[in-house]
Amino acid sequence: MNGQRVLVTGAGGFSGEHAVAYFRQAGWEVIAAVSRRTQHGAAAPGHDSTLEVIACDWTDRDDARRAVAQAQPDAIVHLAGLNAVGGSWQDPAAYLMTNGMGTVHLLEAVRAAGRPCRVLVAGSMLRFRLSVDHAVVPAPLHPYSLSKMVQVLVSQCWSSLYGMDVIVAEPSNLIGPGPSQGLCALLARYTAQTEAAEAAGETAPPFRLSSRHERRDFLDVRDAMAAYEVLLRSGISGGVYPVASGSFVTLEQLALHYTAMAHGKLVFEIGDSSAPSPDPVDISGIHALGWQARIPLEQSLRDALNDARAILAQKGKG
Repeated sequence: MNGQRVLVTGAGGFSGEHAVAYFRQAGWEVIAAVSRRTQHGAAAPGHDSTLEVIACDWTDRDDARRAVAQAQPDAIVHLAGLNAVGGSWQDPAAYLMTNGMGTVHLLEAVRAAGRPCRVLVAGSMLRFRLSVDHAVVPAPLHPYSLSKMVQVLVSQCWSSLYGMDVIVAEPSNLIGPGPSQGLCALLARYTAQTEAAEAAGETAPPFRLSSRHERRDFLDVRDAMAAYEVLLRSGISGGVYPVASGSFVTLEQLALHYTAMAHGKLVFEIGDSSAPSPDPVDISGIHALGWQARIPLEQSLRDALNDARAILAQKGKG
């Protein structure tokens, strides 16, 4: 597929910036779609002036059709959406509209364009899974989980109803350098801020972890982009592919990693959350296509920390 046109939605976000960089390096002709709130059609943050950029609101059906018609993509990596669990409690309708109907509008825009196009939709391992027992009352953990379930259902149903070439990737917790709002990025920024505070003779406040024992599967975002390309090349249409490292780390272990890397003393407040840790997922499907996670956790955390240090230093110069 090298040399073909790929439309990356959500190109102004954490995964989107990495997707643009990865697919350009891999030889794809990339079109970056950013939200109108982000850049009003100007170049997205972190992207150079040679990149083709389209502004689009995917919750607007007509805007979605215009963007896809303009891009004329051979493939789409759909990363646009809302992903903050806390925010979903405050505005569940926005999450269902953005993640659910935004995906409907994208797929309908592709269908209206009338040309072959493979679509990869980035779901989430946090999505709610419906029980086959209809007597069981659905109980998603949060509205975000519900919205990602809707997104997967839409993706698979458009594949079966309309014969569209749609694949779903469900990544675990993505980490690495860049503008993430995930726990690892927050810890990286806290570490950099603590180092700066100590250098100035000040004391940074403690960082609060919800518990010691909650476990997470962390995957470098750059490995995830390689998985997305593998799926665009070889994934089975209509399939849902978990994408993960296959290794779990407790929140305490994560804090210890940053403590070891810090040029100063980190202080943590540990809560007693009883929130369940996610279950391991079956990654044999993506492994069978030849993909393996390659970037060690320590490198991902160090890259995120160095990025946070650089950003803080740049702000200090400003």
